[in-house]
Amino acid sequence: MPKKSNYNDGYIRVYEEIPIKANFGAKENIKSKDNLKFIVKLAYEECSKRQQDLDFANSSGRSLNIKLKTPFYKNMENNYKVIIENILYDIIYIDEDRKNRELYFYLEEVRSLE
Repeated sequence: MPKKSNYNDGYIRVYEEIPIKANFGAKENIKSKDNLKFIVKLAYEECSKRQQDLDFANSSGRSLNIKLKTPFYKNMENNYKVIIENILYDIIYIDEDRKNRELYFYLEEVRSLE
């Protein structure tokens, strides 16, 4: 029987980006939660980053700042954004562990929000 996770490191909030066009048609950077539509709040447990995780992120030109696992939530998408304590993260990759009903998030820090 696999060890049950506590998810006691805090909560992530997952958002969908609401595209905002700048005057000249370029996509605006997210500076506050106003540009985001709330999807779900999930408890998480931070995981250690393995060398293969770091290599995977580097190979796609990203840097892995944090890896965590949460209870399973269906319809999670890689283009969603994650906020932990007012820090905005891009989702590099989501690994679904269907057997244990968990999601592993590979996150890259983007910026602090106002």
